[in-house]
Amino acid sequence: MNLAEFSSKRIREVNQKPPNESGEYILYWMQAYRRLHCNHSLDYSIQLSIQTKLPLVIYEGLRKDYPWNSERIHKFILEGMEENRKLAEKYEINYFPFVETETEQGHGILKKLSEKAHTVVTDDFPCFIIPKQTQSLSKKIDHRLVSIDGNSIIPISAYGNFASAARILRPRIHKLFAAGYESKSASKPNFQSLPKKKISCPFPIYKGNFTELLGKINFQNSVSSVDGIHGGTSVAQKILKEFIQTKLARYSTDRSNPNSPEKTAVTGLSAYLHFGHISVEEIITEVLNFGTEWSLEQLKNKKFGDRASFFHQEEFVNLFLDELITWRDIGYLFFWDKKEFRKDLSSLPDWIKKNLEKHKSDKREFKYSKSDWENSRTHDELWNSAQTELVQTGRMHNYMRMLWGKKLIEWSSSYEEAFELMEEFNNKYAYDGRNPNSYTGILWCFGLFDRPWFPERNVLGVLRYMSSDSTRKKFKMNDYLSYIKKLKQTGDTLFD
Repeated sequence: MNLAEFSSKRIREVNQKPPNESGEYILYWMQAYRRLHCNHSLDYSIQLSIQTKLPLVIYEGLRKDYPWNSERIHKFILEGMEENRKLAEKYEINYFPFVETETEQGHGILKKLSEKAHTVVTDDFPCFIIPKQTQSLSKKIDHRLVSIDGNSIIPISAYGNFASAARILRPRIHKLFAAGYESKSASKPNFQSLPKKKISCPFPIYKGNFTELLGKINFQNSVSSVDGIHGGTSVAQKILKEFIQTKLARYSTDRSNPNSPEKTAVTGLSAYLHFGHISVEEIITEVLNFGTEWSLEQLKNKKFGDRASFFHQEEFVNLFLDELITWRDIGYLFFWDKKEFRKDLSSLPDWIKKNLEKHKSDKREFKYSKSDWENSRTHDELWNSAQTELVQTGRMHNYMRMLWGKKLIEWSSSYEEAFELMEEFNNKYAYDGRNPNSYTGILWCFGLFDRPWFPERNVLGVLRYMSSDSTRKKFKMNDYLSYIKKLKQTGDTLFD
């Protein structure tokens, strides 16, 4: 497969219709990759604009009624939109940001913009509200709508069939990686070659303060933003730089040790990836150049599937990239052939379904109400701490998230209840929720991408077992528990 064929795998003709030859501009509908750099959808839109000699219009909208909406999520997205607006002014781009409120309704705006477009380009994100939104617009317009896969360094469709385990996907990634690296999106898009024509925005562009704007929206969920967490590309790039300088070398030894985000050797970039404020390609490029300048020559004679040594001479770089690419992309591939809002227990492999059926009537040692779960009122200090971290900070330590999910399965009245609680709490509170990896992370707790573990146990059956006692033996938990105690002291009103 040559590079042109490889790159073409990113392009999906959504409605199989011809361009609108009387169109006045190329419209890029920015849904998932909310950035003005390292963006395959933006690159494709710029290319079309130059080819057709039509100006480019970028529309970035924020509806008020998405599921699990809250001030927390809204403010994070708005901060990224404001940065995009300022950059667009600098580059003299037609950028139309729209934020829906109770008085400024968004119905019909995108359709009107699309009707005047030669071609509509959008982001091929496979989860949450985006697949349905894309299909809805495709039915409303009579001309071309194309979606571009910029989810990873490798087009998801290039992977082929579903991979049931990371060890199956990993060799495919290694085989395709060089082509993906060679066909990366532009770190500095070709804005200077765009046709220079000012297009009038059909609605007022909001430039006020966030407090005023957020006050105009009736959110379904009362979840406040977290002090010190801000959205936007410049914030993401700063976090990446700090991770590489201070944490990357500790990644393989310290990432699993429960601690505060400042001390844990993880990037803290999952929310920025989810909202498209930074790209996987950008992170990969910066990490590969850790220490010395990196080149594709270093991949020669490397064994496909070798997790610890394939990409780089440093093992910690390899282990980090395996998490970033393999474990992230396996979730996107899980959604790819059937893009939809969510995946549930019906998506699990047959061996897991048989296991759950066998143990569905097992007696639960503990049972709690939804209020008890949500407000961290169980008998288990570690579970309560993980839930507190999620509610208070919008994130959760990765190891604690696994323990959190396993205990929900054990102590909920049914597997369905456990899934629904994990889905709601994760998507309601986590900045990085509502993502393919949200669902694969939840379903991993039920055995997805895993194998049977023995001995067979109550409720879990042959699912992998985790416990708070074993966690205390494996890690020194005092620092993590002290961190959670401070969170409680500053946010007691959430737990009244």
